[in-house]
Amino acid sequence: MMCPVMKMNEITQRLYTAIIEKGISYGELARLTGIPKSAIQRYATGATGKIPLERLSSLADALGIPRSALTGWEESAQDAPSAGAEELPEITMIARAGKKMSPERRQDMLQLLKIAFPEEFRDDDGA
Repeated sequence: MMCPVMKMNEITQRLYTAIIEKGISYGELARLTGIPKSAIQRYATGATGKIPLERLSSLADALGIPRSALTGWEESAQDAPSAGAEELPEITMIARAGKKMSPERRQDMLQLLKIAFPEEFRDDDGA
């Protein structure tokens, strides 16, 4: 599904502004999202008339901003990026990978992380 063309100038401006404000390069954004650098550049400069919603969502997640910051649409709390994700793009990448996994694979990933990083996964009570 594509964003309406009539909104592209606004979306393009919002995307460009977010990229500048976050101080992130097109290359780094491409690495975080899996979207080709050339496509991101076209989206941010308005050289294309359409941006797929899935890509807008990935860009917003990588930039650590709510999707509504790009689209101008209202969104529910469940659509917003996780708290703190704007400071930790690596967590956004892990969350994006987790969304593609079955519940069993997500549990496997969590168990691997708990084994690899036991101190970070220790409960507040020390257990």
